[in-house]
Amino acid sequence: MGTDEEKPYRVVAAVGDAECVMPLITLSCMLAQGRNSRVTALTVTPDGARPAWLVVPEVCHGVPVDVDVRQGARPSTAILRALDEEPPDLLLVGWQSAPRHGRYLLGSTLDPVIQRAPCPVAVLRVNPQEGDDKPGPEKVCRAMDAMSEGATPRRVLVPAGGGPNAALAIELALSLAADVAVTALYVARESLGASEVALGRDRLAQTLSPWADDNRVQPRVVQAKGVVEGVLAESPRHDLLLIGMSGESVVERALFGNIPQRVALESPIPAIVVRRGTGRVGSWLRVFGRALLRALPKLDASDRAEIYRDVWRDARPDVDFYVMMALAAAIAALGLLLNSPAVIIGAMLVAPLMAAVLGVGMGVVHGDARLLRVALRAIARGVLTAVLVSVIVGALVPNKTATPELLARTRPGLLDLAVALISGAAGAYAVSRKDVSASLPGVAISAALVPPLATVGIGVMLGNMVMAGGALLLFITNMVAISAAAALVFLFLGFGPEPEATTRQARVFRSGMAGTIILLGLIFVILATVTATTLRAAALRRAVATALQQEAGRWAGVQVAEWQIVSNTANRLELDVTLRSADEIDDEEAVALRAGLTQRLGRKIHLTLSVLPVRQLTPE
Repeated sequence: MGTDEEKPYRVVAAVGDAECVMPLITLSCMLAQGRNSRVTALTVTPDGARPAWLVVPEVCHGVPVDVDVRQGARPSTAILRALDEEPPDLLLVGWQSAPRHGRYLLGSTLDPVIQRAPCPVAVLRVNPQEGDDKPGPEKVCRAMDAMSEGATPRRVLVPAGGGPNAALAIELALSLAADVAVTALYVARESLGASEVALGRDRLAQTLSPWADDNRVQPRVVQAKGVVEGVLAESPRHDLLLIGMSGESVVERALFGNIPQRVALESPIPAIVVRRGTGRVGSWLRVFGRALLRALPKLDASDRAEIYRDVWRDARPDVDFYVMMALAAAIAALGLLLNSPAVIIGAMLVAPLMAAVLGVGMGVVHGDARLLRVALRAIARGVLTAVLVSVIVGALVPNKTATPELLARTRPGLLDLAVALISGAAGAYAVSRKDVSASLPGVAISAALVPPLATVGIGVMLGNMVMAGGALLLFITNMVAISAAAALVFLFLGFGPEPEATTRQARVFRSGMAGTIILLGLIFVILATVTATTLRAAALRRAVATALQQEAGRWAGVQVAEWQIVSNTANRLELDVTLRSADEIDDEEAVALRAGLTQRLGRKIHLTLSVLPVRQLTPE
């Protein structure tokens, strides 16, 4: 006897009210038929008693149906506990609620179940509720009634754009009936032309390779303004829509861009959104993410609108902006030349540039091209002002030298990137919460936007382009990381385009997020390279210092006064060493020192040795 006979294919239909029962049970039996299977109708009640509306047939489509009633105050927790006890092969749930915006995609009950279920999940958009404004609700209702009466969908549409769950959608579609016709659809954007159509054919061929010999699955490529528009245009020629879930991240929840959700809401035919089960690690990561979301404050629409207006106002450059930028740059330049951390901190507090950087993050999140332009223009003008003022200050100050405070801002590393990311998150949170807005000065200090710009100006004045380039890299790192982290925090707090956002807003959001991610990745690679080089140089210096101390320690009265690495190549390490010695060091001893260093460092050593004679006097 095969494994399939020993372990029946089991489908669990989680039902919550009378309207969901028959559509979910009927569809579950359709998906399970012919597999030595069984269907379980699972429901949760406060007292664990079976509700009167839970009436199911004993057998449906030849599949036995049983009932499992669980007790619990939170349905999602009870459902997940039941799934963990005996994981099914498929979980089917119904979705009737209105579209969500913010931290929940399908609702506070469905979201945790979908995200943490240890098995594949299918979400059926059941009969539209009264007041739904989506097109064709009558047709959806008639189709759902027909499915409840046992009518099997014969023509199934499956969007297959290369997502992770398209294959599961095709598998479920084929299990509905032996003579089902499945259309695997790829929507090519009209703006991308013929190349996108060719790419679509290639992606469909890869996705459909397991069903290459199954004539029930047919590929189709269409051109449309967008993916949602293309899928909805093809839907009326089919009986059922099966679409793979693209993800449940905060980014996808917080905006209009969750394609499966939009398609299911607007589809003129019954729609099912499917996703594969999550692993244990992924499940716990989602649990952590949900706990973080619950811990964050809840901002209503009026709060978000007020904060959005505040960010808009602060990001707009005016006369005060330029005056404060000039003063902040002058203070920072003087503090750097004086090597005074206190003066530099004062410049950070005065600078107004942080508001414009946060405006970039808000502009990306809202898909607001105008806010994005205003904030970027303010940053560009602020940068130019700060650099010019620093050049002037550097020209007026006599006896300029590269102080440690200046040099500290010319070698950015990964730790600087981490500080900027955390600072951006703190700044966005402080802006969004009036109760903690007093902490913004501290955020400005940690962000350190103006001192790197002042270093750029001083480096240009000194003719040191290496110094100026390193400081400019630090500023770009801070600006990109702060705006990226701010955008993410804004999304977590519920900001974002409304569900009816325009195509232009969608394009601005996607291009802005993509550009931010690309810039962050590029900066990470550059800083990782710089950090690795710095760590290797530091390790080499420690090794040389240790080797010199050990070799010089073999002679009595000899000390290492100073040393430096003149050059470091793959074949040779050139050192300039100065020793203090009470006795003369002859050529033979110098050669022995070089040989000892060569052996300890494992490198060919070119040694320039200077000896300072030392006379030691006793107290008498």
